[in-house]
Amino acid sequence: MIDYNALLKTELAGVYGDFLQKVSQINKWYAIYEGEQKWEIPSGLDYTPTRKITNIIKKLIDARSRFMFGNPPYFDIRPVQSDNKDSTTYQDQAAEKEALLEKILAENKFYAKLLKARKDCSIGGRIAIKLWANRDEGLKIIFSPAQEFFPQFNEDDIDLLEKVVFLYAVNDETDINKQRIKKQVWEVINGQCILNESIYNGRGEPVEVLYEDYDTGLDFIPIIVIQNGGLTGETEGKSDVEQLWSNQDAYNRLTSDDIDALRFQMFGQDVITDADENSIKNIKIAPGALIDLQTEPTAGDRQAKVERLESRFTYADKFADTVNRIKNDMYDTMEIPNVSLEQLKGLMQSGKSMKALYWALMAACDEDWTEWGPALEQMVDYIFRMVDVYNLYGARKVAKYETTLEIHRYYPIPEDEADDKRIDMEEVAAQLRSRKAYMKKWGDYEDVDSELEQIRLEQEMLKDDFTRAVEGELGDEI
Repeated sequence: MIDYNALLKTELAGVYGDFLQKVSQINKWYAIYEGEQKWEIPSGLDYTPTRKITNIIKKLIDARSRFMFGNPPYFDIRPVQSDNKDSTTYQDQAAEKEALLEKILAENKFYAKLLKARKDCSIGGRIAIKLWANRDEGLKIIFSPAQEFFPQFNEDDIDLLEKVVFLYAVNDETDINKQRIKKQVWEVINGQCILNESIYNGRGEPVEVLYEDYDTGLDFIPIIVIQNGGLTGETEGKSDVEQLWSNQDAYNRLTSDDIDALRFQMFGQDVITDADENSIKNIKIAPGALIDLQTEPTAGDRQAKVERLESRFTYADKFADTVNRIKNDMYDTMEIPNVSLEQLKGLMQSGKSMKALYWALMAACDEDWTEWGPALEQMVDYIFRMVDVYNLYGARKVAKYETTLEIHRYYPIPEDEADDKRIDMEEVAAQLRSRKAYMKKWGDYEDVDSELEQIRLEQEMLKDDFTRAVEGELGDEI
């Protein structure tokens, strides 16, 4: 395993304590999320106890992430200045800048990464978005889980990022001398972002220097850290796995014990009294078999007999109540309604009912958005500033257009989409939004410009037909 303490002590000495212990804990949370939830079994038993794992943690984290980012957000770029009458200059500039952003996001498969990053943030407590620019390859958007980066914030301003260290294992060698770990350090020095990057062996000894005091030309660190929950002044974030684990462990143990109880008690037992030992040995258990049951000579006046002792379950209701309470507690922790498909059938006809059912989850996602929203806005700002500095895609002029950004989110509830479409249509009618922006947001068109041109041609054809019809009627009257 990477010796985090040896590699980080010179970078972040005395700031965050035992890095190895923290990374080990994060890796444990990931293992639990993936289903490694076994527990110790007492020794000396005459049977093998059941270990049944029902991974509710993974289900809940995936469900909340899908609810928040399953429908990708829309980055709506608009002009700062309004166009004059019969002019679309500023709207065209905003559309061009938005198209550039969409190109960069699409090339990086951003929306798929965003959904996965939400899960990582929920498991590890935080994630980082790193922007990497290359004049030939363009701009790369890289998401890193909590165990790969170590940020250092300003002591007086917790929002000011001063330094970030990334550690990556380059290979899987077991020989410590052959292990290769990449250490990447981003730091602001005298107002400039400086990059140092080196390759180390498993002992933390440098093997190769890739960048040394490299001036990136930026006046900011192109990294955004997003936390999962937490309080004022906290920089670690909270893991949802940690909050859910005690209930998950109890649920697994109870359901496993229940299976064993059923296995040993669901079948009745035959009870034979006052029977001769030899006749007992000759009993055969088979359909239609006869039993030659002889009474034990010493039984006196008693007669040998066979009875069947059936199991009587008395804990079923209590067990169901207990496991349901545990499961509901886990759902409540993540603010996810625990409802079945049958229960949903009566609500699906009413969008308001569906909204009420998911109100707590929507409120929780809105709370998460107070962290994610500004972070994504900052990411977009950094993207355009880097396009400007490095003239990426030859679009320096486009990156400098004065625009505003609004990020729209869509929860997977039908009424939300219908209301949003109606509001956007009203904006188009009031000339507060262009038709092109509406079609890009809601339509599935290969080429929006071609579609708009086709609409224009059809309108002209209808207008010409109407004009000819009117002229024909007037000619007839004359």
